[in-house]
Amino acid sequence: MVDTENIQMRGFHNLKDKDGKVWGFQFGLRTGYYKGLWLSQFRAGDAIVDGVRYPKETLLWNIQGIDYTREEMFDRMDQYWQVNDAAYVKVPKPGGLTQGYHDLVIEWGYVSNYNNELEKEYDGSGFGNAGPMMRRAGMGGQQAAPSGSKRRLLLVW
Repeated sequence: MVDTENIQMRGFHNLKDKDGKVWGFQFGLRTGYYKGLWLSQFRAGDAIVDGVRYPKETLLWNIQGIDYTREEMFDRMDQYWQVNDAAYVKVPKPGGLTQGYHDLVIEWGYVSNYNNELEKEYDGSGFGNAGPMMRRAGMGGQQAAPSGSKRRLLLVW
């Protein structure tokens, strides 16, 4: 079952390698876009956790059990991310996060396929042609996460 929020409570935990060493953390996210998205439409931005920015180039997106980099999704016209399916954003951070509350923000956008050619950098933001719709007041005019892509979660070991 998914939360009504874009950032999901379920799936928020540290990640371990096969030897038990913590190499990062993950959190769940659903698109909130009314019909879901082809991965080729999706534009991934940075993750900001407790004020620390994790660049989009370092993140892995696990969608339907497969890990993708931001670049790998650009040409995936054969994978569809359903509106109620959670994706898991894997963030490399040696040692992971400490137990307790953490503030998460994820930047993302999409390219609308309505009478538009699919462009990787439509407005220069990297968020596709939906980028201008996702600006939020108080963010210094920079691209920001859409409403609902900011949440405080509790990490428990």
